[in-house]
Amino acid sequence: MINNKRKKLWLSVAFCVFALAANAQWSVGLKGGWDYTSITRSNGGRIDETYSPLSGFDIGVQASYGFKQWIALRADLSVMQRSHRMDRNLNYVDSLYTEHRNLYLMLPITADFSFGGEHLRGHALLGGYIGCWLQDKIKGKTYWMTDYHIYFDDFKEVRQFTREDARFCAGLTGGLGLSYNINGHWGLNLEALYYYDLTSHHRGYKHLQDPRYLNTLSVTLGVFYKF
Repeated sequence: MINNKRKKLWLSVAFCVFALAANAQWSVGLKGGWDYTSITRSNGGRIDETYSPLSGFDIGVQASYGFKQWIALRADLSVMQRSHRMDRNLNYVDSLYTEHRNLYLMLPITADFSFGGEHLRGHALLGGYIGCWLQDKIKGKTYWMTDYHIYFDDFKEVRQFTREDARFCAGLTGGLGLSYNINGHWGLNLEALYYYDLTSHHRGYKHLQDPRYLNTLSVTLGVFYKF
């Protein structure tokens, strides 16, 4: 009797899973495009430093699970270049700078609300993300002094991470997009997403807190396949 009840239970669970899978709309795809990153910094750092935004790239894969025609759960895995520039505004020199080409592995998870017709549809995405800081390539110009003479040096290197660097990031993301279904399986999408850091990528020093937050606008074009 007990074995029969277990068999019926497992058959019911299997039937429910099959029914959900049959009615759901899975899709996977590739995307690539451009991003633009600015940095928000506290007033606790050096007052002779000015930060400005830089552009970069965003490439990755995307997967979507559609519960209904109008709502889906979306997850992306992308490599993003979230870059910025720092200029030193000293009284006696004004040509010092450092460009940071920060490479991040990002995992945004969003709710995808869609509307429109069978082929052309609009999308509103809202969710959050986590990420990992992979690399920091820097280049710029520095100076050194001897006997009251100022000398300038150009530099370019991959910076080694220190204890002040926070490698983990998390934040909120949202944006808008358009998709075009070419046929029953293939489609294209164009999206603009904004990534807003809730975690600082700088832990600060022992006697000085200096939080710095990255804010990135990403515009990508993708191709996807629906199962």
